[in-house]
Amino acid sequence: ANKIGPALWGVVNRKVGGIDGFKYSATMAGWGKNWTFEELNGFLHKPMKYMKGTKMGFAGLKKDKDRANVIAFMNSKSDSPAPLK
Repeated sequence: ANKIGPALWGVVNRKVGGIDGFKYSATMAGWGKNWTFEELNGFLHKPMKYMKGTKMGFAGLKKDKDRANVIAFMNSKSDSPAPLK
C-alpha cells in the first residue's frame, strides 16, 4: 500500500511516478521513463542528485553491492520478476 512512499510491489520496469493515488513530486511524475535496473541503481545511489526535485529524503546507498541487493529484492517482489542480466 502507498504510505510515505508509493507501493513498491512490481516496481522494476514500472513507469516512474506511475502509481495512481500517490502524490509524486513534479520531477518524478514527469520523468517519462521506467524503473529499469539502471534507473533504480542511479536513483538509489544518490536520489536527490539523480532526480533533482524528488521528495525522496534518503541520502542513498554508496556501495554497489548494497544497491544490487536492494534492487534484486525489489525485483523479487513482483508477480513476474524481470530477468536478471
